[in-house]
Amino acid sequence: MKITTVMDNRRGEQKSLTAEHGLSFLVETEKSRILFDFGAGKAAYDNACKLNIGMENIQYAVGSHGHYDHAGGYPEFVKEGLHCPLYTGTGYFEEKYARDGRKATYLGCGFNEAWMQEQGLEHRICDGYLELESGCYLVGNFERTHDFEQIPDRFVRHRGGQWVKDDFSDEICMVLDGPEGQTVIVGCSHPGILNILTTVQKRFDKPIRAVFGGTHLVEADAGRIRATLEQMKQMGVSLIGFNHCSGELLQEIMDQETGLEHCYLGAGDCIYL
Repeated sequence: MKITTVMDNRRGEQKSLTAEHGLSFLVETEKSRILFDFGAGKAAYDNACKLNIGMENIQYAVGSHGHYDHAGGYPEFVKEGLHCPLYTGTGYFEEKYARDGRKATYLGCGFNEAWMQEQGLEHRICDGYLELESGCYLVGNFERTHDFEQIPDRFVRHRGGQWVKDDFSDEICMVLDGPEGQTVIVGCSHPGILNILTTVQKRFDKPIRAVFGGTHLVEADAGRIRATLEQMKQMGVSLIGFNHCSGELLQEIMDQETGLEHCYLGAGDCIYL
């Protein structure tokens, strides 16, 4: 398996690439090539070109959740030839905002199901569990078992003329089998990274070896971060590649960890498993 970061907040050593607030991975298995999230705009596709990633051989497109920094680049990929089915959780196209008092800022994906139909694109929904192919799965409907993993109140949806707190019920992750345990790829982990991993372990009853992607621990204090890493070690996780919304403090604390192998996956970086 090979995981390549197409877009991230930071660049790796490939300095011709663009870094912006967003996330996109290309996951290559023995069977398929999967585009997981799409960055915020055109720059993600431009990075893909510089990384020699063609659209014609991608079998699956997966949207972790409907925020712009993970979904906004999808139309550009489509424009340039991506025509495989799009897999998302339920509610991916709902109007998502950040709200501060009277002010609200649209954070949604920027396209809808009508646009998908106009483009002749197939939309498939993961309602808790979906097997893409043997050894590769999408998982959602995460159990909220860790009380300290709370979603900030500013994240809301506009539904029926009302503001509703966003519970990120649309968020999904990808799980891949491997000889040394499963690999979990996450987008932003708004429902909580431990809630996600606990749900995955309960569903499959297999060890989780590695976790990659955004954790939204950027707003967490040192105590919560250390507690999170400790519980991940207890789960058997031994390799992590957290990026995007994970925060500098998490990176600093991981540098002090001896029980976890870790790396930062900036734009252009890849890892072989």
